[in-house]
Amino acid sequence: MKSKILILISIILILSACEKIYTPKPRGFFRLNFPKKEYIQFIAKNRFIIQIPKYAVMDTTRADSGWYLLKIPELKASIYLTYRTSNKIAKELEDSRSLVYKHAVKADDILESNFINNQKKVYGSLYDIKGNVATSVNFHITDSTANFFRGALYFYAKPNKDSLAPAIDFVRKDIVKLVEEFKWYNDSIK
Repeated sequence: MKSKILILISIILILSACEKIYTPKPRGFFRLNFPKKEYIQFIAKNRFIIQIPKYAVMDTTRADSGWYLLKIPELKASIYLTYRTSNKIAKELEDSRSLVYKHAVKADDILESNFINNQKKVYGSLYDIKGNVATSVNFHITDSTANFFRGALYFYAKPNKDSLAPAIDFVRKDIVKLVEEFKWYNDSIK
């Protein structure tokens, strides 16, 4: 009887000493299915004409004060747009740059691309802000005399450069299209 009890205790001890080794799964991110790139024209009368994606919605509830909100619901993103007329374009440009460089604390890098179209009187800069920042793409456009247009891309998520990178690249192409096709309204109707 003692031997049976010893064998049973030995088996219990051996089985209890065996542990399963758990290996954590690598961190994964959701796959994004991007919509097809198609554009429509948006006209802000007496202000500007831009090409916006068909999958985006332009909110014009504050358009009277020069504020527009281009919402991209599928990606939980928005591009905040501002239009101003000003006789102090240099100040507007400096304010726009200072808003971009406020991200320098968190940014890994800030890359600037310039756009110049003398025929359309469109002069602008596009800023790619790399890293875990609140807004990763900013831009401004001016006619160098009186009109100023600015935009900033925001996602409704915690900034994470790795998980947001595909969505940022996707929307950045729309922003580049917007900047390249940008027209001032008064110049377009002539």
